[in-house]
Amino acid sequence: MSLRSLYVPKPILIFFAVFAILPLISSNPYHVRIFTIVVLYASFVYAANIIIGESRQLFLCMSALAGISAYTSSILSLSFGINPWLTIPAGILFSAAVGALLSYVSIVRGLGEIFVAIVTLTFSLIFENVILGLRWLTMGETGLVTPVLWWPFQEIAGKRVASYYTILIFTLLVSILYANLVRSRLGIALRAIRSDRVSAEVVGIDVTRYNVIAASIGSGILALGGAFYGYFNGMVSPGVFSLSVDIAIILMLVLGGIRTLYGPLIGSVAIVFVLETTRGLGQLTLTFLGILLVVLILTFREGISSIIQRAAVKLSGQGQ
Repeated sequence: MSLRSLYVPKPILIFFAVFAILPLISSNPYHVRIFTIVVLYASFVYAANIIIGESRQLFLCMSALAGISAYTSSILSLSFGINPWLTIPAGILFSAAVGALLSYVSIVRGLGEIFVAIVTLTFSLIFENVILGLRWLTMGETGLVTPVLWWPFQEIAGKRVASYYTILIFTLLVSILYANLVRSRLGIALRAIRSDRVSAEVVGIDVTRYNVIAASIGSGILALGGAFYGYFNGMVSPGVFSLSVDIAIILMLVLGGIRTLYGPLIGSVAIVFVLETTRGLGQLTLTFLGILLVVLILTFREGISSIIQRAAVKLSGQGQ
């Protein structure tokens, strides 16, 4: 795909332009952190949109895939004294390979969505126990302090703001990637597979290949986001990449709208706001998120983005 044919929706640019000026409006460290979490989670939700939405592979190990990359990059950097920017690609490749393997095994074994969810949830629990078990390497529950990552322009803007803009640009690129992916040959093939897998195979679409590619791309996005998350926090631990992260990502996806371009942005803003307002609930936050997810799935499957798009179409029709 050439740059000329690159599809860049104007609403996406407007959204990121607004978020680009937020630190100029409020440079409060707490606010900048919230802005960063919103755009970082948006990248996670775009990855979920590719894996769960486009290819219908119900991965419940997205936090584990992000955590694998964060731990791999940090451990390699600390162990061998390598610049973190050089170890991040290793973490991305590792996570992408794991995501591709999970997808391949699920497809070859003919697992349905529910069984894929069970397998990937089990993998997520295995990841957590491996991290806890390899205490000499990962520092277990205490968490591993990450090496210092140099963020572009941090000498000018400061580390916190520089990390925010780096992650903002990353998420902008992810949103553009998703916008073009759904219009590409891969996106068309995934739509055909979703519509009728048997018919897709009959006309020559390689179901295994396209689903594995989708899982690899989504896992790679999660991996880079996970690495950024770890270095932004200054620490990686099982708590940072726990099951609650998966629940939050799926909540954002469902609320914003599955298989929509703007859903991840809307969902991440809404759910991060909910998470911040319910922070005082402590351990009950996860229970609250679970209840909210059930309610959304039962009553609000379309998502906010789909409703807004339908309303816009009606208004434009009335205007004509």
